[in-house]
Amino acid sequence: MIWRAKRPQETPKYIGYKNWKKSRAQKQLPGPWKLPVIGNLHNLAGSLPHHVLRDLAGKYGPLMHLQLGEISTVVVSSPLMAKEVMKTHDLAFASRPELLVTKIVAYGGKDIAFAPYGSYWREMRKLAI
Repeated sequence: MIWRAKRPQETPKYIGYKNWKKSRAQKQLPGPWKLPVIGNLHNLAGSLPHHVLRDLAGKYGPLMHLQLGEISTVVVSSPLMAKEVMKTHDLAFASRPELLVTKIVAYGGKDIAFAPYGSYWREMRKLAI
């Protein structure tokens, strides 16, 4: 028995396209195009990185997205946007990325310098202060 859709909306291909389009429609930060494995590291090579970031901020705005290898990075390049990020959205940016190096060197990422933000980090901070 051959299954045929009566409407194009019933086909799996259409459903996959619809889900892909919805995920792409989410608001994303502007930023330069990236390569598959290295991301935007090619943009930072060559010249002084702070000059490159200044030029990219002039092109993409004071808040932009860079993919540095496998690490997704938000670059803030204006005092007004820095205040907004640090005061209003502080909990969204409070944690640190989980890296293999920190797991090896810092007791599985449980060191106070590399622990993710949360109750464990607050307890470690109380002990350190």
